[in-house]
Amino acid sequence: MPFQSRHRTVIAILAIAALGGACSPGDGGDLAHPTTGVTAIVNADVYTVDHEGSWAEAFAYDSDGVIIAVGSEVDVLSAAGGGALVIDAGGNMVLPGFQDVHVHVPEAGINQRLCFMPSRRNLEDYEAGAARCAGRQRNADWVRAVGPSLFELRDTDELPIDLLDRAIPDRPAMILDDLGHAVWTNTLGLEAAGIGPDDPDPRGGILHRDADSGRLTGLLLEDAQQLVRNAAALEDDANYKGLLMALGDLARNGVTAVSDAGGYWAQNHPAAWERAATEGTLTVRAVNGLYVYPDLDLDEQLAEFERRFSDDPDRLLRFNTAKIYVDGILDLGTAALIDPYDTPIDEDYPSGFHYFTPDLLQAYVSGLHAIGYRISFHVIGDAAVRAALDSIEGIDDDPATVAERRHRTTHNFLVHPDDIGRFADLGVIADFQQSPDAIDPRYLDFLTDFIGDRALDLIPTGSLIAAGATVTLSSDWDAGPLSPLGTIERSIMRDVNPVLDVGTAIALMTIDAAFALGHDDLTGSIEVGKQADFVILADNLFEIDAADIDRTDVLLTVVAGSEVYRSVGFRN
Repeated sequence: MPFQSRHRTVIAILAIAALGGACSPGDGGDLAHPTTGVTAIVNADVYTVDHEGSWAEAFAYDSDGVIIAVGSEVDVLSAAGGGALVIDAGGNMVLPGFQDVHVHVPEAGINQRLCFMPSRRNLEDYEAGAARCAGRQRNADWVRAVGPSLFELRDTDELPIDLLDRAIPDRPAMILDDLGHAVWTNTLGLEAAGIGPDDPDPRGGILHRDADSGRLTGLLLEDAQQLVRNAAALEDDANYKGLLMALGDLARNGVTAVSDAGGYWAQNHPAAWERAATEGTLTVRAVNGLYVYPDLDLDEQLAEFERRFSDDPDRLLRFNTAKIYVDGILDLGTAALIDPYDTPIDEDYPSGFHYFTPDLLQAYVSGLHAIGYRISFHVIGDAAVRAALDSIEGIDDDPATVAERRHRTTHNFLVHPDDIGRFADLGVIADFQQSPDAIDPRYLDFLTDFIGDRALDLIPTGSLIAAGATVTLSSDWDAGPLSPLGTIERSIMRDVNPVLDVGTAIALMTIDAAFALGHDDLTGSIEVGKQADFVILADNLFEIDAADIDRTDVLLTVVAGSEVYRSVGFRN
């Protein structure tokens, strides 16, 4: 719905370079602010997400993007002064901007530019799809594609590598799976990555082999995929263009802060972020992670992380988070379980797969904590959750200091009952996704086939909240859909372990997410002294049916007082 101005002081149009695009550059990677004075948002339904869950009619912020007044229109306009720019919100809902603590930003943009191969049930379709992608990339050094479910390729009459060699005989190929945990490659791809037929599994990864012949199948699981990803890495300019594409998607969805969960520095992804900060095209607060490679030397990697650490709160871009994979995923049988799989997908891993030995995991966690990093653990299975919690508990530091760092686990598909209370005790944050697939009854039936009744208590969001843990909701985009509104909708509509109400769900994606990212003093709520990071929505989420939340339009997204997205037709 368009803005209809009730206040004639001035009509404010916040300028951006292009619709949903980048603002002008500022100092040190900050967004430039569109005015030289105060801006007031009036005629609004403002849910502030402060400690009291207050509502307001209006708020105002200065040229530095700092909120100076929140309350009634009369009081806010008085505080803003007669020369303020006044934006009429048309009676629409205003929230603090959504914050996504686990999202793969450059990858999401890059993958949109790759050839898409949908999952199929037969090898003939896969072969045709691979050949089609090769034809579309005739001038590329690698054939790069994304989309298949590699679970479907692990038990076939013909080895996947033979199929791919036939479809793409002249160049190396890298075909990414749909969940980011495996790569399908051909013989030339193995050679380009330096993988020989008799090579052992790299630490943290699996070179999948045919059970009968022992031949490599061309499927590289978990960290082994990085060997091919590194060899096939795109040029820096392509990474940057992918990042810009993804930033536009974030803005259109009302996301004002993220933590990039990839952080593949061996593929030079951080350079794309730094370029965006330098050139003024960064349109989101980014409290980013760096990937811990399990196959690299411990001391050398810790030294690299110390060199790359950055935590300046005055910049939009920081690298202060270490991303550690503890295990894989249930779909591949690589999620680490306390009790074995009822029906193991791979007999070599009856209880799943661990990226690190306990001692090496502890060494990394303790070393990274000492440098200053907050750690984000990828954990799917209950054994992985326990290993992550054990490593936090094993840090040789004052427990209160450890808790203040706000380490977090993400995904948490399975959590053993004995570990639920440990999150609050240790100050570890539990981050969850509510993807359509993960909560689909058909997916639960699929999981029941090989993990039994454990599938009935999948993703225990409600249980962790009830136990007093700090909880956040995130997207895992592009493994899952980006929409924060969709995440909120699904979290409260789940049959098992739901988030109890809309207000709680909003908090998990705003102020609680800001707490997890360590900048809740700057953002996450609409309060005096905080940054003007906010979103205007077409519907009040408290007043519509839960099933309609994901249909709500984002009308305006503002970061640090600067407009980064305005929907078509939205006027004030």
